[in-house]
Amino acid sequence: MREVTARARIALPQATCWEKLCDFTRALEYVPGLTSLEVTTEQREGVGASRVVVHETTGAMNETVTEWTEGQGFWMRLHRGEKGPMPPLREAQFRYWLEAQGADACDIVLTLRYALGLGPLGALLDALFLRRTLAKNLLDTALALAEHYETGARVTPEKLAARRARAA
Repeated sequence: MREVTARARIALPQATCWEKLCDFTRALEYVPGLTSLEVTTEQREGVGASRVVVHETTGAMNETVTEWTEGQGFWMRLHRGEKGPMPPLREAQFRYWLEAQGADACDIVLTLRYALGLGPLGALLDALFLRRTLAKNLLDTALALAEHYETGARVTPEKLAARRARAA
C-alpha cells in the first residue's frame, strides 16, 4: 500500500473537534469539489457507518467506517458499491485523525492509503502525477476542515486560498 498524509492545525481543543468530526454530514462544508453527501446507514458513527459522497470531477463514491477510535479518529474504506475505488486505484482507505497540541489546539491528520492497479502503467502514473495530486488534495482538505471547524462556515475557494497562504 502507498500512503500520503497531510496535517493542519485547528485552534480548538481536541474534544471540540471530535464532536464535529463525528458528524458525517459536515464534509459537504469543507471538502473541495464535493457536491452532495448522503448518510446511507441508520448508524451515524462507529464501525459500519457509511455515506455516499459525490465529487464534481470523480463522481459518486461510498465511504464506510472500518475502524473507530473514540475521541481520536477513524478509517474509512473508499469504494463504489461492491467495487473498489476509481481506477487506477485498486483499493483505498482514508483516515481522519486528531492529535492534541496542548489544551486549546489539535492537528487534523488525514491519510490516504492506496493500492494501484494497471501494473507498471499505474506505478508510472503515480510517479508522474497521481501521488502529487493526491497529496495536494489531501492538504487542501485538511486546511479546509480546519477553516470550517474554526469558523463554522462553508469553505469557499477564496477561504481555502487564504488558509493556504496563512499555512505557507
